Amino acid sequence: MLRNLWNIFFPKNKQSEQRTVRNAFHAVLIGAAIMSLATVMSQEESYVTIKAVPAEVSMGDQFYIDITATAHTPVNAVDITVEYPESQMKIESIDTGTSVITLWTEEPYARDGSLYLSGGTFRRGFLGEHTIARVRATALQTGTAFVTTDSAQFVAGDGLGTNVPVTTGSDEARIYITAGDDGVLTGEATVSIVTDIDGDGEVSLKDISAFMAAWFTRGSTFDFNGDGRMTFKDFSILLADSFSK
Repeated sequence: MLRNLWNIFFPKNKQSEQRTVRNAFHAVLIGAAIMSLATVMSQEESYVTIKAVPAEVSMGDQFYIDITATAHTPVNAVDITVEYPESQMKIESIDTGTSVITLWTEEPYARDGSLYLSGGTFRRGFLGEHTIARVRATALQTGTAFVTTDSAQFVAGDGLGTNVPVTTGSDEARIYITAGDDGVLTGEATVSIVTDIDGDGEVSLKDISAFMAAWFTRGSTFDFNGDGRMTFKDFSILLADSFSK
């Protein structure tokens, strides 16, 4: 029995050895191909990316919001809505000079805390990452401003109007707005910390406790980013302020 097993695993015939090695080599190639296919399939996603340049500014400074679209299959039309906090920033202009979109259903515009970008291209479709628009904005109020994708629809350039699934996850930009390099505010104004719920001049565990109580009871709404809702983004802002102030 042992001898038979030895012959199976270690054949004396040289031709058998070559065949075994050759089969093993083929198995390696097949395995590598499967791994490569899995990698390609994992990258087959279409999504919107939002980036702030720079990500930290002072009140009164201007900055840019770059909005790009990445397509894993040819896309020739997009409809994107981006949310931004009106209380913290003012949209100055929307530049589409380098946009992959060449035909707009209506000129991109900002209204009531939303940016609207809807249009297409004469080409059959674009692949990979491309610019949709560069937005110029002015910082108005200190704090962490969140710019996010409210909705996004991609349409394939297949002549059938097929919807292309859009994956979310990379569609958020944070802009940290400070009072300035010297930290001095001039003029007649009352300065307060938005996340200081109990008004004691600092953001502490008491404020976090009050937020959590409101979260579970819905007795109060603490909306720090000005989007009209009490979400995990507000909780994130509260936590950030508790460590930095």
